[in-house]
Order: sequence, then C-alpha cells, then structure tokens
Amino acid sequence: MRYLVTGCLREPCLLSPAEYLALAIREWETALRWLVDGRALAYGRLGNGTTGLAIVLDVESEAEARRLAESLPLAPYADVRVGAAVLRDEPAPAPPRLDPRAAAS
Repeated sequence: MRYLVTGCLREPCLLSPAEYLALAIREWETALRWLVDGRALAYGRLGNGTTGLAIVLDVESEAEARRLAESLPLAPYADVRVGAAVLRDEPAPAPPRLDPRAAAS
C-alpha cells in the first residue's frame, strides 16, 4: 500500500545549523536509498514555505510506514504524520501548448 509521510521541524529547533545540515544530508541519503530499492515512490520538500518533507512510501502496512518514518534522522525533531496515499493512475493533463505564431504578433 502507499502511504504519505509528511514532516515539519518543530519550533524552536534545538539543532545547531551544523547538526541540522548533517542530519538533513543523512535523511536525503536515506530517502534516495528508499527510492532506489522501491520502498519510496516520491520524495521532496513541502511546498508551504516550511522546513519539511513529503515522501510517498510503497510498503506492506501502515506499521511499516510508521517504522520507516520514525527512522528518518530528523524525525526526533519533527512532527511526522503518516496516512494512506491516494495516487491517481492517470497522468496529470499536459499544460496547454502555445502557438508560436501568436507570440510573434
């Protein structure tokens, strides 16, 4: 099943900039490993201007998704949520194509 994991750092963050950077790099490496081995389908930053992540996991159970989420290096410093992910099977519609003749006039 697919699960969406989101996490945002708690305020105030008790990490120094160097500690945060070291953990963020380890977390990114972890997510890349999960993408390579198929446990993760997507990974990225939250688009709401906060310091956080979103990752879609493809695992057998919610318990496994929670275990993986809690194993992320920044998880002890973040509010992490895990929920079932609903992904559409059809691709998103393509953006409209511009007519180059219209741009020239």
